[in-house]
Amino acid sequence: MIRSVLRPAVLVLAPFWLAGCVSEGGAAGEGAADAKRRADIRLELAHAYFADGKPAIALQEAEQALALDPQRADALGLRGLALQQLGESERAIHSLQRALKVSPGDPGLQNNLGWVLCESGQASQAIAWFDKALAQRSYGSPAKAAMNAGACSLKLGDARRAETYFKRALAAEPGLLAARASLARIAFDAGDYEGARAHLLPVIASAQASADDFLLAIRTERKLGDRTAEQSLATQWQRRLPDSPQRRAYQLGTTDER
Repeated sequence: MIRSVLRPAVLVLAPFWLAGCVSEGGAAGEGAADAKRRADIRLELAHAYFADGKPAIALQEAEQALALDPQRADALGLRGLALQQLGESERAIHSLQRALKVSPGDPGLQNNLGWVLCESGQASQAIAWFDKALAQRSYGSPAKAAMNAGACSLKLGDARRAETYFKRALAAEPGLLAARASLARIAFDAGDYEGARAHLLPVIASAQASADDFLLAIRTERKLGDRTAEQSLATQWQRRLPDSPQRRAYQLGTTDER
């Protein structure tokens, strides 16, 4: 009689025990999903603050995201960029290195680590990371890494290598005026004034032309002996950027091309 009473009890309790396991697993899954959702929100805020020029707040939000999910490579990467903007290069590099341990082949992270290294005075090491990013066919922004590599090459005093990178950026993004402006500067410094003019023409014609672009264009036309083109550029400069310090210096004759 005892066995006939106890056996059904065991059989009845077993399903409740199994049900408890499913419920706990479901609760754990829901908890993980909620943590991810909250981390996503924190990271979106971090990106927004960083884009708005508020790296300190971006860092706080990225830290909050990492508190919820310590292995998020994207959060570690953004944390590194924010730290770099705040002048904490060593911590920035460490954060990006951690990100790359989580996501070793991420070309965006490779590019960002290269940028931080270059900004921190480690240009030689930076170039290797830009090259790694550029070697990734899946990278959606090769022009960005090529531009960074070109700028970093100029810091190393290697204009020829920089020119190669800027041309690569232009090939990836033909409308990239920053690449044309950089190539114009290299051509001018090398005495290739026709080449400088060719690169500067679309830059000056755009709404993105800076005071430095106008000054270089005027210097180029002066070297080519085209006074009419020089005067036309000076008129455009006056109309579009009348208060730029470079223009005032040009008017006062404190540049070498007045």
